[in-house]
Amino acid sequence: MKAAKLKELQRRLEEKRRDLLSGVRNRSAVNLQAGDDGIQDIADQATSAYTKEFLLSLGDAERRLLRQVDAALEKMRQNTYGLCEKCGEGISEKRLEALPFARYCIACQEEEESR
Repeated sequence: MKAAKLKELQRRLEEKRRDLLSGVRNRSAVNLQAGDDGIQDIADQATSAYTKEFLLSLGDAERRLLRQVDAALEKMRQNTYGLCEKCGEGISEKRLEALPFARYCIACQEEEESR
C-alpha cells in the first residue's frame, strides 16, 4: 500500500476515534443533566427507561467500534495493517477504503459470517 493511502486511512481512523469519544462524552453529559426529578408519570418513566436502555446498547456498539479502530491504529504502528487476521493475506485497498478497521479479507469475512 502506498504511503499516501496509508496516511489517509490513518487520518480517517483517528477522526473516527475522536468522533466516537466525543459522542460518548456528550451523551454522558446529557444523561447526567437529565436526572429524575421524582415527578414523572408512568408513561414518562417508561420512556425514560427505554431511552436509557437504548443509549446503553448504543454505547456498547460504539465501544466495540472504538476497540476495532484502536486495533487498526495499533496495527499501523506495528506495520501489520492491511493483513487479514485469519489467513495473513492482504486486505484489498477498496475494502480498507470502505472499512478502514476491517480485520479480515473478503473471503475470510464471508466465512466468519456464515458461521
